[in-house]
Amino acid sequence: MAEALLGLFADPRYWVVVGAAALAGLVRGFSGFGSGMVFMPIASLLYEPRLAAVWLFVADDIAALTMLPAALRQCVWREVLPLAAGAVLAVPVGVALLVLVDADLMRWAICLVILVAVAVMASGWRYLGRLGLPATLGTGALAGLTAGAAALPGPPVVLLWLGGQGGAVTVRANLIAFFGFTAVASGISYWGGGLLTAEGLVGSLPLVPAYLLFLRFGSRLFARASDRQFRLVALGLCAFAALVGLPLWKML
Repeated sequence: MAEALLGLFADPRYWVVVGAAALAGLVRGFSGFGSGMVFMPIASLLYEPRLAAVWLFVADDIAALTMLPAALRQCVWREVLPLAAGAVLAVPVGVALLVLVDADLMRWAICLVILVAVAVMASGWRYLGRLGLPATLGTGALAGLTAGAAALPGPPVVLLWLGGQGGAVTVRANLIAFFGFTAVASGISYWGGGLLTAEGLVGSLPLVPAYLLFLRFGSRLFARASDRQFRLVALGLCAFAALVGLPLWKML
């Protein structure tokens, strides 16, 4: 284990990943979502997407436990549970894609999904009605696919809740509670798919302190932010991460 850690520490790419984990923690603490949007495009550009997904899974789940108690008290369960059910059922399919799909194709998919979601939300779009059960389950299933394939359950659900009429506190609590469900499903699927290897677990350990420290800082910033600031900061950081992570830059 010590030898493996020393090997990672000697690799300059890994320190970029540590920085990405810190930024991901900041975004997650502030907005309740977005850690995958920030971490995966950067980390999967430097390492295999399946390894990057495991690193994020471990770091995020350990750190995010500190946010769950408050979120479970503030979330709207009638909105969270149907989405979570659809996502949990679809996560194994997403994990299968993670194992089978070409790495660069996965990067394109991750970044383009993020950019489309950001563009729609930045347009000021709001959903005034109430989604029926089939549409809600479908949105959850789409989130489950992206969760299993890229540790990225956020865009479909974020689009749904930011497009509604809920305030920042409710949206953030809903997202944290929802991610609690998808994390359990992803963990089971990763284990069953043989992705939780020694390499992945060892590499995730140094990321946890950086992630946790900035997650707490992000939570403090959220307490002082308005609804508009919540929306603008989250969308801006997500767009930046997606643009940086495009495989297009490898061709230049």
